[in-house]
Amino acid sequence: MAEKKIMTGWKRIHKLQEAARQMLLSGILIHNNENIYYLTSVYPHEPSFLIIPSHSEPRLVAARSIYTEAKKDCLIPVIPGDLDIAETAYQTMLEAGVLKTPPTTMLKSFIRKVAEPPIGIEHNHLSVFLLDKFNIRNYLDITPIIMNLRSKKDSFEIDYIKSSCLIADKSMLEVKKVIRPGVSEKELSGIFDAAAKAMGADETKCRVRSGKNTALPFSRWMDEKLDQGPLLIDYGVRIKGYWSDITRMFYLGQEPDSKFVEIYELVLRARTRALEMMEPGKSIHGPETAIREVFQEKGYLDNMVYTAGHGIGLEVHEPPILSLPFPSKTDANSINPQRESVSTSFTREKDEQEIFERGQVFALEPGIYLNEMGVRVEDMVHVSEKPTLLSTLSTRLDDIIVPM
Repeated sequence: MAEKKIMTGWKRIHKLQEAARQMLLSGILIHNNENIYYLTSVYPHEPSFLIIPSHSEPRLVAARSIYTEAKKDCLIPVIPGDLDIAETAYQTMLEAGVLKTPPTTMLKSFIRKVAEPPIGIEHNHLSVFLLDKFNIRNYLDITPIIMNLRSKKDSFEIDYIKSSCLIADKSMLEVKKVIRPGVSEKELSGIFDAAAKAMGADETKCRVRSGKNTALPFSRWMDEKLDQGPLLIDYGVRIKGYWSDITRMFYLGQEPDSKFVEIYELVLRARTRALEMMEPGKSIHGPETAIREVFQEKGYLDNMVYTAGHGIGLEVHEPPILSLPFPSKTDANSINPQRESVSTSFTREKDEQEIFERGQVFALEPGIYLNEMGVRVEDMVHVSEKPTLLSTLSTRLDDIIVPM
């Protein structure tokens, strides 16, 4: 596995260098932790910089607190950063020819702006302070290229994600055993965290919403105690950097009320229709179109306040996003304003021709949110020859009922 990761890491770096040369860049500066890990096998828990010249060997400037570990794991040369690690990175970029020393006159500054090649940066991860510190005036955003590489997972990445899903679902079975009236939402979350860590998870996430709180599934607060009614649990774990993101509904009580059953079965039907759209070569807008059609048939289209799903891997939320192109202001009937405010939190190119590709992994999460409750089912989907569910915890109505 380690040898395969090293070979894959170099392949990724070479692809970036090839892109940099095609874009006439002097080089690329990477500051995002997940991107550094993706390219070097080092996950820097302290600020670090990956410097990739277009025509020479890349190097990692690592914080001194992680230097020993980075040197052991990294597939490229590692430079220990000084206390002012940004200064070390700046000097390294000058030595590598990625940047040039600042011009001394306004005329030279103008000539530099026009004549010198730009540097590739992650626009969302390099602060204005660092742009000024490095005296970077001419740059291009390299993020879309990196995220396009990251969206298609290698076989060992799929293995990590499968392990992440397996541990997450096994941990949720442990949580199900203690679902009962009076238990707090935070207590259930903590039980999940402990169970997942005991099974080997590196990190965990678990948001529990009960009763009317299920109508606010993305709130961070968990202040209620369980009582009869719906229970929504959004959970996942991280294994070797790779996340799972799953949501399951439960119903606390002898028999769920008819409204819950109606909405729950509608969401399951929407999931089935959406899955059929997730084959290689099909439009990435297909799943949301299918979900919206199912909801519209029963008059619940306005209660879809979130996208159909999102890519996932080293981060819980990654592009591509499973949504329709953002509508015009005049298309008032096609989208709920709440949904629009949520979906625009992702960075996404408007590409109506974007299609599913083998190796991609998504969190598919159709949901309906009413005033009195919310219902969402979220699954991990691997786009292979056919869409494959990586999350396996049962969603059958009989299996989600927890008698009081």
